[in-house]
Formats: sequence, structure tokens, C-alpha cells
Amino acid sequence: MSFLSPGALIWLASLPVLLWLWRLASTRRQVLIPSLIPFEHLVRRAPKRRSRLVVSVLFWLQLAALLALTAALARPVLLRPRAATVLVVLDTSASMGARAPGLFGGGAAAFERARRALLWRLSRKAPTEQWLVVTTAPVASLTPQPTSDAAALRQAIEAARVSHLGGNLSTAAHIGRMLLAAGPDRTVVVTDEARPAEEAGERLEWVTVGAPAPNVALVGLDAQGPLCHAAEASVVATVQNFSGDQAAVTLVAAQDGRRLAEARADFAPGERRSLALVLPDEAAGWAEIRLDAARDGLEADDRAWVDIHRGAAVPIVVRPHAAAFKDTLSTWLGACETLTWTVEEESGPPAGHAGGGALVITDQADAAGDAAASMVFEPPEPARPMLSRWVTASGHPIGSYLAPVETVAAALTLSPWTGSSGTAVVSALVNGRKVPVVVAEERDGFRRVVMRVDPSFSRDATPVLLAFFNSLRWLMGQSAETLGGPLLAGGFAPGRVAVRRPDGSTDHADASGGTVRYDAATVAGLYRFRQGPAEATVAVNFFDPLESNLLHRASTWRAASTNRDRFS
Repeated sequence: MSFLSPGALIWLASLPVLLWLWRLASTRRQVLIPSLIPFEHLVRRAPKRRSRLVVSVLFWLQLAALLALTAALARPVLLRPRAATVLVVLDTSASMGARAPGLFGGGAAAFERARRALLWRLSRKAPTEQWLVVTTAPVASLTPQPTSDAAALRQAIEAARVSHLGGNLSTAAHIGRMLLAAGPDRTVVVTDEARPAEEAGERLEWVTVGAPAPNVALVGLDAQGPLCHAAEASVVATVQNFSGDQAAVTLVAAQDGRRLAEARADFAPGERRSLALVLPDEAAGWAEIRLDAARDGLEADDRAWVDIHRGAAVPIVVRPHAAAFKDTLSTWLGACETLTWTVEEESGPPAGHAGGGALVITDQADAAGDAAASMVFEPPEPARPMLSRWVTASGHPIGSYLAPVETVAAALTLSPWTGSSGTAVVSALVNGRKVPVVVAEERDGFRRVVMRVDPSFSRDATPVLLAFFNSLRWLMGQSAETLGGPLLAGGFAPGRVAVRRPDGSTDHADASGGTVRYDAATVAGLYRFRQGPAEATVAVNFFDPLESNLLHRASTWRAASTNRDRFS
């Protein structure tokens, strides 16, 4: 208990006055008027000898009234102890779907063990303890506000599911602290990540439910349509072995339950490599790419979907600056009868004329314009052929059919690479230096290849031709869409659109301007949109090497920086 006006307690000093008045009034004489007992001797001379204090019921009533008045002026309040607030961070990222090695093909999934551990902790919760449970993928609160209702918390935890998204523990904890508007008394983290080394203090309770496990995963997918011949249409899948042992991998492309193509390979520990699946002529539409490996801890990264287009190739626009470049490109492109290409001279349309629907090939960097795909040649000045050893990086489709190391005679640009991003697919070793020759870049739906070679001096060199046509094929291909952003589908009237999710559930979204946007894609697979007779299918895939690496889980936890909730 506390007092809002503790200064009023000074009125307790009046108690001695009341006692003094009653003591002076204590004589042997009989008093006929009791209410005047304390005051009748004020007008008389004080007695020579004080007698003992004699009280009656009226004294106790006056004492009680004085104490009550003093207490009322002091404004007492009752303070109850504050309920403890617990922030629970539940890891729902894709890696939580991994199964620990068991006697019969694997034990329970990490998320099932996490849920059991959290429910056990909930059963021992104090009645006044309030919980706020926040998931990591996506970041969301399972209850609108902190609650001590164990039944509501149990129901919310049991309804939580693993998504095919990457998660960050620190981000989820930060959002949770913002929702609480104050630092929690305790933070409970349930995850498959190891306890952080810098963690110290009793306010953090860390529950690790995972264990290191081998895994083989699809980490990239690229659909390449017909280039010079329809039979060459293929799917290039990038596979990585996240284990300490060699893994035998089988890659299968299937459609409507029928196998279209198959490839087998052995992967060394930690190896990352691309495998090509050549598709038959009749293959068209959505195809499923399936990965099979003997020791595989995660299922989410074993399947992917890609749309196989059998239509005409993307039109090509050549924007030459040098006449020799124009002649060489005309010879190369003329070798493929199925390609559609045109030449735009420097005095022709502006650089942006091709738009996003064509592939631009040029020997001037600023001539590519806003094309969604472009190949830019950077010839040296002056151009002269030289012998060098070309080194091909594995794991990119442009490196297909190129030898890992080969001696090539070509006119190369030896100046340092000044590009801000990109992957050096082919590099040349010249005088002890490694110089990028073919650099590939992909971001935000745009693809670009920089060839740092003069094609007119190497028009018959096989490695140069392979690098050119591999780059052409990659630029014309389509990369598989991945989770993490909204799904867009067109061709719908304004109104509600039913969304059939890969997990079998049905959701709804609103269409506006002929396009429907769906923001709740958390599971990889095919999403089917339907509104009356109008239908559309969009596939999203899960490619996340950080989540697929079950052998060495990267920590996403950082200690809080606030004084109230500091764990390190």
C-alpha cells in the first residue's frame, strides 16, 4: 500500500493533544455532560496533581474519527504486484521442418519438438504471467496482445505452422518488443539455431530443438527454351550438397505424373553444381523438378516448379558500333534458323526502343537501354589476340559445356573489372592475374551478360562461341520465381478471386484493374487463381541456401540494445 498525499500524515501529531485533553479531564468528580469532559477544565485552574487517564467509548470514537480523517487526507492506495511479461519467439522458418536422423527414416520434425517444448513450458506458467508469442516466418503475433489465458495460448501455438520462408530471430524479437511497448521481463526463444555465444543473463531462455543433419537441396532453377533447335529446350537446376559425405543425387523433371527427363550425379561434400535436363519436344506448361538423395534432412528444398514455354524465341536486337562487330554477330546469329533478330544502326531508333520484350546485343554499354535482357561486349583498345587460360566457375548455366580450364586465343580486355555486382562465370589467367571475361548479373527481373572480349578476333574459337550461345540461352530463359514477395496474376474482373494454395487450403484476394495481388504466399508450390471461368496459375519456389544448410546453421540472433531487455 502507498499514499498519494503522504504529507497529510502530519495530522497524526494531533493524537497527543487528544490524549492530553482526556488526561486533564480525569478527576474524581462526576461529570453530567460527557461531551464537555475534555473542555470543562480549560476555564478552571489546572489541578495540582494529574490523575491517570480514564477513557470511555467516546474517547475511542474520537480517536477513530481522527485516524480516519488523517487516512482520508493521505489518500491511501493499494498496489498489486505487476504481472510478469514473457516474449516468446517461435522459429517457424523452413529449416524447422527438418527431421532429425532416426532409426526408421527420420524422427519428428524440429518444429514438432519445438511445439511440444513450448506447450510443456506453458503448462508450468504462473497464473499472472502474460505471454506474447511471435513467429519468425513471417513475423507475426499469434495473439492480439499479451495474455495470461493458457487455453488461448495453447490453441494459438497448436495452430502455428512452418513456412517455406527464411526467418530472423532478432527481427522477430525486435517486433515483439515494439508490440509490448516495453522490454519484457523474460524472453524465450525456441529455435533450431545454437545458443549464441554472447548470451548472458537470466532474462533469456534459449531452447534448441534441432540437430546438425545432412541435406541436399535445390538452390536455383532456370528454364531455357529452344535456341537453335526445339529439342534443345532444357531446365538447368543448381544443386548443393550440405553434408560432410559424398551424396548420390537423382534429378527428375515430371509433368502430370509422367517423367520427362532424368539426370544422376555424385556430389562431393559441400559441392555446388548445375545439372541440365533436356526436355522432349512435346513438353509444355508447368513441370515439376524433383530431387532425390539418400540422406536428405529437409523436404521443402527438394521440389520446384517451372513453366516450359514452347513458343517463338525472344526477338533479338543488335546495336553495333563497329562494322566488324556487326559482321561477326550476323554470322553467329545466322547459324540459328529459329532466332529472330534485327540490326539497329546508330542513326536508328533510340536505345530504349527495344523495351523489355527483346534481347539487346551491343558493343556499347549505354546502348542497352531499358531492355530486360542484354549482352554487352567490351572489346579491348587496341584489340590483339593472346593466349590465356580460361577458368570456368561451376554452378551457373553459362558455364555449361565449357571445360573447367582451357587454353584460349582471344582478344581480351585486361583492365580491372569495375562492375558493382555480377558473377564472373569465366575468368582468364594472364601474367599471374585473374581477369573476368564473362560476367553475369540478375536482379529485379533484369538479366545482363558482359563479354570482355572482341568477337571479331575470335569468331572461330570454340570456347568463345560456347560462352556466347550459353549466355544467349540464359538471357532468353526464365528464372523460377521464389517466395518472399507478392504473387500477381492478370485477366480477372474487379471482385473476389479464390486462391487454391499448395497445401490444399483455399484463400481469397481482391482483383483490381484486371490484376489480383496475393500477399500470403508462405508455402512453395502452385497457386491457382479462379474467378468464374477465368483461371491463372503462378508457381513460387523455395531457394534459400542459409535455411537448407542444416549442417552449419547460421545464427540470426543479436543481443538487444535496450537497457530494459539486454541479454549480453
